[in-house]
Amino acid sequence: MKKTMPMLLSLALSVVVVAGCSSSTSTSTATPAVSDTPAATKAAPKDDDKKVTLSVVHYMVEKPKVDTFKKLTESFTKANPNINFDIQVMPVDKFSDNIKMKIAANDQPDIIFGRPAGMVEMTKAGNFLDLTNEAFSQKIDDNFKPNVTYDNKIYGLPIDLMTNGVIYNKDIFKQNGIEIPKTYSELVKVAETLKAKGIPAFAASWKDGASYMSFMWPDMWGGPLVKMPDYAGSITSGQKKFADLPEYKGFLSRVHELSQYTNSDAKDIDYDRSLQYFAQGKAAMDIMGSFAIGTIRNYNPQGNFGVFMFPSYDKVEDNYMTLSTDNTWMIGSKSKNVDAAKKFFTYMASDEGAQIWADGVQTISALKNNVKPNNVDPMASDFLALYKTGKIVNNQLKPLWYGQFDDSWQKIMVKFLYTDPKTRKVDDLQKELDTSFAKIISSSK
Repeated sequence: MKKTMPMLLSLALSVVVVAGCSSSTSTSTATPAVSDTPAATKAAPKDDDKKVTLSVVHYMVEKPKVDTFKKLTESFTKANPNINFDIQVMPVDKFSDNIKMKIAANDQPDIIFGRPAGMVEMTKAGNFLDLTNEAFSQKIDDNFKPNVTYDNKIYGLPIDLMTNGVIYNKDIFKQNGIEIPKTYSELVKVAETLKAKGIPAFAASWKDGASYMSFMWPDMWGGPLVKMPDYAGSITSGQKKFADLPEYKGFLSRVHELSQYTNSDAKDIDYDRSLQYFAQGKAAMDIMGSFAIGTIRNYNPQGNFGVFMFPSYDKVEDNYMTLSTDNTWMIGSKSKNVDAAKKFFTYMASDEGAQIWADGVQTISALKNNVKPNNVDPMASDFLALYKTGKIVNNQLKPLWYGQFDDSWQKIMVKFLYTDPKTRKVDDLQKELDTSFAKIISSSK
């Protein structure tokens, strides 16, 4: 079964954020609301209206995204002075565990960042509010409602899309006579050419989830997903093993090979630093999502950068760009401030809220209003051009790794990346994944 998204020619593109750090901030009023959107400009509440502080948890880390979300909350509070926000930022690789602990301690946040299918254990347990009949849910583009639906119920409000590919330095390519690779063999040849000239092919960091996941994401959930629909589900259900899937071994083999063309200190630097390396011309490419554009631009506003599709295969027709809804928000089912949370969701889905988001981080909207950013970065334009080809696959139509499966997969893959390439073996990696997943499946019976 091949899952590709219909082209949405009216959308403008760009950036989405994925990662996390460990800090906590509170937001209040600051940015005036735009005057023509009812969601933000209704009369201020009466003095005796209940004061509310909405607790929010997310794992975004990139400055453009964090700043824009703060601007959204401030604009909303300007029109609703009785509602303020307590925003907590958590590491992406510890996010689900932290939320589970909060729920167990009867400290469930009001608003939770994430995806229903990516946090399926909590979704099944009824920890997120059913948003199916809310007016703001009807503003979700019909193509992406399945991404936030579980058991025929909508649990999340997605506000933008994430696309993934290879961001490259056009000047380095030109100076070294390199053409954009369209096949995997050509990509390896480019990496070899750069290595011979002392230039790291890929900027990378194995230190945090945002970077190593981005390095693998466009291959793991791109072309191979088209060939193996719902392979994650077949493995987590016990119907298949990793060893049963030659296409997955191919993916692991590519990770093994391409990870040898990165900066030598990939083990020691973090996600942000790897983006800085790329932006400053210390690496020619970055296998990355559209969410990184804002940070790259912060480090090099004038950089001559572009994007091409990650080529998993040597047959051009087999290569696809992966995409999904990215920044998605849910409401805790035990929230004591449900009405206020829904009011904020209504604002995020409004034209005004969507415009603030689009202008701040240059996203493709996941909403029917299709609000566009005022200025589109060239990297974003390239992502959009790839999007318009229709050679795309929505990787969230079926659940990906989740819970213990996700934790185990990440730990094993990071250990593999940290191991000396001369001694690590893909066959051993595949066996280790199978053994680990079999234990999880057995323990859940």
